[in-house]
Amino acid sequence: MKTPDLYIAGLGVYVPDILDAGKAVESGLYDADDHEHQGWTGAAVAGDMPAPDMAVRAARQASERAGLHPHDLALHIHACLHKQGPGAWSAQHYILRHLTDRDIPAYQVSQGCNGLLGSIELAACYLQAVPERKAALVTGSDNLGSPHFNRWASLENGLLADAGSAVLLTKQPGFARLLSISSGSTAEVEEQFREEEFPPANVGATAPATTHAGVRPEADRILDESVAEAVGRQGELRTELALRSIAEADLDVDDITRVAHIFTGRKSYLKGILDPLGLSPEQGLFDFGRRVGHMTVNDQIVGLNHLVETGQVGPGDHVLMVAHGAGVSISCAVVRIDHVPAWAKGGI
Repeated sequence: MKTPDLYIAGLGVYVPDILDAGKAVESGLYDADDHEHQGWTGAAVAGDMPAPDMAVRAARQASERAGLHPHDLALHIHACLHKQGPGAWSAQHYILRHLTDRDIPAYQVSQGCNGLLGSIELAACYLQAVPERKAALVTGSDNLGSPHFNRWASLENGLLADAGSAVLLTKQPGFARLLSISSGSTAEVEEQFREEEFPPANVGATAPATTHAGVRPEADRILDESVAEAVGRQGELRTELALRSIAEADLDVDDITRVAHIFTGRKSYLKGILDPLGLSPEQGLFDFGRRVGHMTVNDQIVGLNHLVETGQVGPGDHVLMVAHGAGVSISCAVVRIDHVPAWAKGGI
């Protein structure tokens, strides 16, 4: 989707202190062999800070950097992977309450680790639909210090980390321009990510028998045989969406300066994402990602913020952002840096 006359006026991030992976090994948290072979050097750990509070901090920073009054907001979308608080509690309205007293709509989006980038497309559509709408705030946050996760072992190759991030999308010129964004999904892969039986046992006596993973026993073999095909199709869709976003931005692949991507996997994994696009891992953020860990929905925005803050991108540079959530939801976007913002003077 082309996104004419939409700008990024402000970025905000809250990255808690990095816990050194070596110290995690000494404390018995991280397997020594995994540390040696995987090469991850640390993960951001928020302790007992609630995830929505990290989003509030990031949103305030984005607003201050943009010089935009929260009263100008027309929409707020909050993205997350993990539970943000009490059962049916509305975390997005908690965040909104701490930013403005305007009665604007606020929504929570769950698309796995693609939640924030995918939400930017929704926000772009919302702003373009009505001329009077000036700005939209998209936030993301997660604190994975929970019995449901082991940040040092839950990923096959990577460390889970905590963070909050925010993007202010506006119709007024900002330091960067959103040129295009595209999304899609490979819905058949959802079966691989059911952590509990489905349908639940108490739904009804006629519900089909399921395994703990939620797959009917007779479907196990079919699912196993389809995994490789599904993974391949995910890669094809990601490549298609990235190339579409580049073309809709009226650019060629050679115009892409850097890539903001998920912070997980070995360099060969990143190469597998970028090679089909004609891009190299050196254009990514591999070393930075291994230092901070996989921040669920926040990786791409924390990465873009890092590139801008440290001066690794400047006027005229184009950044491709690539995100996927649990292999099912995929989004790609292209951003052009128009000028260096005043806050770009140091990195994490």
